Amino acid sequence: MSMSFSRFLTVSLIFCVTASLYSQIKPIAPIKNFRLPRFGDNGYTQWMLQGELGIYEKDEQLSVKKMAMRIYSGDQRMALELSIDSPEGTLRLKENRAYSEGPIEIAGANFKISGIGWEWSGDTKEIIVKQGTVVKFTQGIAGAFVDIGETKIDGDLSETEIRSDRLVLRTTEHEYYFEFTGSVHAISDQMDLTSETLIALADAPEGRESGGAKLAPSELDSISQIIARDDVTISQSGKTIKADEAEFFPREQLANLFGKASVAKKGAYLSGETIRSQSGEIEIAGTEAAGRAQMILTETGGLGILGASALSSDTIVLANTIIMREQPTENHFLFKGSVDVMSGAVQMQSACMTIISNKVEQPKTRKDEDSDFKVGEVKNIVADGGVRIEQSGQVATSEQVTFYPAAERAVLTGDPKVTNGEAIITGKIMELKPKLAIISGEADDPVVVRLPEMPDLGYVAFTPTSATALMPTAQTETEATIVTSQLLRMIEEPKQTLFQFTEDVQVTATNLDATCDRLDVIAVDQVNAAPDAKLALELQRIEAHNNVVIKQAGRTATAMKASILPKEGKLVLEGKAVVNDERGRAAGHRMTLYKGQRRAIVEGGGPEGERARITLPAMSGSQ
Repeated sequence: MSMSFSRFLTVSLIFCVTASLYSQIKPIAPIKNFRLPRFGDNGYTQWMLQGELGIYEKDEQLSVKKMAMRIYSGDQRMALELSIDSPEGTLRLKENRAYSEGPIEIAGANFKISGIGWEWSGDTKEIIVKQGTVVKFTQGIAGAFVDIGETKIDGDLSETEIRSDRLVLRTTEHEYYFEFTGSVHAISDQMDLTSETLIALADAPEGRESGGAKLAPSELDSISQIIARDDVTISQSGKTIKADEAEFFPREQLANLFGKASVAKKGAYLSGETIRSQSGEIEIAGTEAAGRAQMILTETGGLGILGASALSSDTIVLANTIIMREQPTENHFLFKGSVDVMSGAVQMQSACMTIISNKVEQPKTRKDEDSDFKVGEVKNIVADGGVRIEQSGQVATSEQVTFYPAAERAVLTGDPKVTNGEAIITGKIMELKPKLAIISGEADDPVVVRLPEMPDLGYVAFTPTSATALMPTAQTETEATIVTSQLLRMIEEPKQTLFQFTEDVQVTATNLDATCDRLDVIAVDQVNAAPDAKLALELQRIEAHNNVVIKQAGRTATAMKASILPKEGKLVLEGKAVVNDERGRAAGHRMTLYKGQRRAIVEGGGPEGERARITLPAMSGSQ
């Protein structure tokens, strides 16, 4: 017997049985414990209706008590798509539809549905649950925002429950289509989602094996996609995520959010136009039209270089993209693309930046997961690429800056430079602290400081012997004061800036060269500078200490200490002070020289009781 003839014979027999059953159903004549199938033109079963009691009312309308309907694919797959159970329902045979105002339970391959009031159409393969909808999937969808490998507990991440006012479910050959509307609330593991609309797509069952009595086994990851729209809010592990629309791809543990997307958590708020999250890594991006991605850190210490008074300041970071990564003990934030930072009085720009913070140490419970992703104490901040920092009139630049907020310091490397008014400082490594900058160099790469110009002091060591001898009157052009050393401490004080140089100090200024072991330069803001003018410094006092050697216009001065007062035009040497030039030598404990004057005050004294002495060159013609 051929296969086609066998199928023809089977279908003919079923039609005969069905016709016999229909003939038993009469108006107002109930039938108990019945089974009623419906077949398509191709001969395959479309549905099978069972009931404890059936009453044929009119116009092919059947009222059923304890209704149980099984919906099949109606093709050669012979797949059981849905099981529908309701205490009562009305079946319109000619229209191929059913409805009820009572409760309903629906089961699919990997989900169960319950609700109140329903309509079903066999032609469109659509069922509507009118109110109180609850759908449970045997699959979790929370993997996009957490690393399931680290958070899975005893195989728990395996269920999603969705509640809504209304549900539309359609089945096709390839998928189930769920459309939830009205106060949608989805709970999946530790993720809680609310929206006004939610669409879920799940795989249709594979069908039965030929002659088999059971459904073919199906995968637990049957949900392929979920789309939530309108006022989407997601809460998970201490994070609150919002957007206009969200797409979930559970198999890839991926979620995409669009439109006014934001992530709020204790200590931080991030926002942008889009969010992409996969396996716990969250990327926030901005757009040219909507603006850049933004992060606000609150009460985390900021950049730290303003001191304890600024620890409560918010730190605002703008970037093209921001990436959040959860680690077992740390949280990482990576900023890319023209990063701008505003923290109190500090502003910074760089190509990229990374923030690493410690997680808050708190006992974890199943009911309180808020400790999972708090920002915690900021461990360090690393800015890379064209870094520029502005703070209280100072500008620092380098290729890399590492901030340690808890220690209130920052380290600059890669051609670091600090500009403070007219002062320009370069070195190998710079360390910034509240009101303090420490700059260090190396033997072949010393600290170099360019200070404001200092006038030609034109010092005269002593009065020459001949009254007719005149000092040169030519005025040397002023030039910048350049100081090099191995270490510099730049200290910001209320009314002045102190530059403290140590180790191999060398000074080049207008008509002056000097060396010493330590040099203190005190500069103040120019009093007469215009209010809108660039900040300008004025040298108030220069003090050289230990092994001081000053060379100027053919003269050499040595002492243990030298004080230069540019505005007063005065140089004071102390401690074994000696001045030599072609006209003689002067020595004493203290020596004061005045700009452009033909005199010097030489004093004796000091701990060793030095005497003031002047040695003149030999007179012409003497032997």
